[in-house]
Amino acid sequence: MRQPDREGGGKTPARLRTSLRLKLRQRLRDLRSGRAPAHPDKAAADLRASEAMFRGVLAASPDAMIMVNSDGLIVFASDRVTDIFGYVPDELVGKPIDALIPERFRGRHSEHLKAYFRQPKARTMAVGLALWGRRKDTTEFPAEISISPIIVADRYAAIAAVRDVSSRRSLEALQQGAADALRESEERLRYFIKYSPAAIAMLDNELRYIVYSDRWLADYGLVGRDLRGLSHYEVFPEIPDRWRAIHRRALAGETLRADEDSFTRTDGRVQWLRWEVRPWFDAAGKIGGVAFLTEDITDRKRVEAQLLQAQKMEAIGQLTGGVAHDFNNLLTVILGNAAILLDEMKSDDQNRKLVEPILEAAERGAGLTQLMLAFARRQALEPSTFDLNEVVTRMNALLRRTIGENVEVDLRLTKPLWSVTADVRQMETAILNIVLNARDAMPQGGKLTIETSNVDLSKDYAAHNVEVQPGQYVMMALSDTGSGIAPEMLNRIFEPFFTTKPVGKGTGLGLSMVHGFVKQTGGHIQVYSEVGHGTCVKIYLPRAGADATTAVPAPQAPEPAATGVESILVVEDDPHVRSFAVQQLRRLGYQVTEASDGPSALQEVSRSGAPDLLFTDVVMPGGLTGRELAERITQIAPGIRVLFTSGYSENSIDHHGRLDPGVHLLQKPYRSEKLARKVREVLDL
Repeated sequence: MRQPDREGGGKTPARLRTSLRLKLRQRLRDLRSGRAPAHPDKAAADLRASEAMFRGVLAASPDAMIMVNSDGLIVFASDRVTDIFGYVPDELVGKPIDALIPERFRGRHSEHLKAYFRQPKARTMAVGLALWGRRKDTTEFPAEISISPIIVADRYAAIAAVRDVSSRRSLEALQQGAADALRESEERLRYFIKYSPAAIAMLDNELRYIVYSDRWLADYGLVGRDLRGLSHYEVFPEIPDRWRAIHRRALAGETLRADEDSFTRTDGRVQWLRWEVRPWFDAAGKIGGVAFLTEDITDRKRVEAQLLQAQKMEAIGQLTGGVAHDFNNLLTVILGNAAILLDEMKSDDQNRKLVEPILEAAERGAGLTQLMLAFARRQALEPSTFDLNEVVTRMNALLRRTIGENVEVDLRLTKPLWSVTADVRQMETAILNIVLNARDAMPQGGKLTIETSNVDLSKDYAAHNVEVQPGQYVMMALSDTGSGIAPEMLNRIFEPFFTTKPVGKGTGLGLSMVHGFVKQTGGHIQVYSEVGHGTCVKIYLPRAGADATTAVPAPQAPEPAATGVESILVVEDDPHVRSFAVQQLRRLGYQVTEASDGPSALQEVSRSGAPDLLFTDVVMPGGLTGRELAERITQIAPGIRVLFTSGYSENSIDHHGRLDPGVHLLQKPYRSEKLARKVREVLDL
């Protein structure tokens, strides 16, 4: 049985309490029987010794011993009542026990006392009542009592041991307050960890989960699981040995961290992390386990990779655009002069066999440079607003002939479909290039599915994809069931001249052109592929404005070469291109002067006056661009007509391939009939 706590005097042994009760009972029996001892002197001495021992026991007891008869009157009180209640023992004898009970409890106490004497029984300190006592000065204190019944003069009485537990209650209150504070602190810590924006987990020294944040569950695909008590290696069985070594070092007291690290999951997905692993210590200062703090940087790494890829593509595009520009100057001379030479030859001239291959090769070269410009986003576009479904439907027959009979073509076109604003001819070329790639990926046949739909690209999607603006788009997906593209090649498919086809089977510019056209139009392109299952190319074009007029331009019939007598100033830094343009314009009847750069052109205008038409290259040496030259001459002659020419589109005269209002451009390379038609068109405005 638990020994009661002592207040001030330590613990009272049970045998002392039992001895006290036995001696009290024996003395009362002797007094009641009136029996005299056989030897009075010895009896008196024994009585004095017994009383001395009795008083000693009472003095040693931390409790106030009080005897109460069945009428509720105090018949005995030990000296400890003075310390506990403030009364001299004799002051209490004859007083009702209620004098020691606070007034608010006296009514119930009287009822309890009567009930007790009807069925008296001992109540030990272990199961004693917790009551309140009242001191002589009317102050109150928490008390604990133990009651035992006793028979005195054939009547029941009760001996009560009363203990002041104020100090214990204060200590218990302090302990409870400390426990509550600790519990609240632990709850705050758990709350902080649970709702922390970082992925945090605390594990014991056997690497079993104690507490973890919601972000930990989200980052590692564990939402809804209760990890408490589970081993870290049960949750992540794929953990490699190097991570297990890190855990052992942390349990040995090391703090380890890494700004970037990869972790391959069981499904093969690579997860990038920034992490820190450190030991945590218990109250005794011993290592209680480890704490993990991690940040999933997979999205950041993906965006960084996209950004690097975009920067690489931009750098390649600038190089490609510059090369295409120079080639276009060369091709303008070759293509133009070969065409003139062929026109001047008779049909039976044997030299036609020499000139025709030159012309064909130049035209092929012009096609390649056009693809290079498309990739570099430097081509001049002729945008119109149209329904993509109508373009696909119109191309359906051509696509089926192109892809072959052993490939099934399935059109899944959403109606109604939003309109888009783009260069419809370039759109057709993009579709055809993708279809040709699909055909080559399915030599044994398969299925090509072309889908269209209206989609909203969210801010979250845009945040994970570089160069994507959130908003409404028209999506076209072209999916094949071909051989697919290996993951290591997927990031390179838009690079110019990169191809997975055998030598001689492709230029490597098809998808480059598609990528450049889509980006120049303000759109987005994604390629999904799995080896052995096929490839899906998704093109997203921005939805056209509400005020755009939908139309698909009809093919233009060739027109006869236009002539004229107006004056034209040709400004071109390449002497061969300038010579070709001057010759052709003079052949058409125009009065032509020429200059090699902007300052020379201004001198010519100052000397000879402003011409009817300024035909100028856009990018030139000498400190003046074609646009700046046109502005200077327009100030001198406000009514002058201006026609620009360039090997590639330039931001000074267009924005994303769309010419500024009132700006006219003749794209290089050009033949004499195209030059004649465009010059006449601008002069007639």
